[in-house]
Amino acid sequence: MWPPEALEFFRDLEDNNDRDWFRANRRRYDEYVVAPARELTDKLSDLGQAHFFRPYNNLRFRPGPPLKEHLGVAIGYGAAGGFYFDLSLDGLLVAAGLWHPAPDQLERFRAAIDDDRKARGFERGLAAAERGGLAAAEPELKRAPRGYPADHPRLRRLRMKQLTVSRRHALEPWLHESTCDERVRSEMVAARPLVKWLAETVGPSTQPRT
Repeated sequence: MWPPEALEFFRDLEDNNDRDWFRANRRRYDEYVVAPARELTDKLSDLGQAHFFRPYNNLRFRPGPPLKEHLGVAIGYGAAGGFYFDLSLDGLLVAAGLWHPAPDQLERFRAAIDDDRKARGFERGLAAAERGGLAAAEPELKRAPRGYPADHPRLRRLRMKQLTVSRRHALEPWLHESTCDERVRSEMVAARPLVKWLAETVGPSTQPRT
């Protein structure tokens, strides 16, 4: 759970997004934003190791504000996906799956969806995540990918490019209560069968990094 001071910090950051202000207010960030997140990740340790993303934006290739206006944390995230949450003034996002799969990973996913038995495993994992309150990413392709018929029985799955489930929670009072950690854990555990299916069926990319 995060205290109300965490949201106050993000409101102030929106009005003062520069490195000098952040240095002067780093204690607030560490105490009210990061420390509660570390307590949460301790309760999620069975899902994997936590990785806290840096608060600074990379401005080498794209101009913008120097500070990220959210806290992002990946849990057990490897080359074939994992779990993630972030907190911002837009709400608390809980997510799982494989974000931005490489082309060879998408090919293996589509081949699995084309296989009745493997596709059933995906559907079971997706259904478990949905029962836990998470929703699948909307398909991005407008039509069937090349090599698959337009009347494929699992066309909607074949049109997916983000292999993720997620839920963005509004900033409500429970965010500051112990039930917050319980809710995040419950949703991530519900997505565990899907994450397992992705690891076993899609796997990491074998393409060289560009």
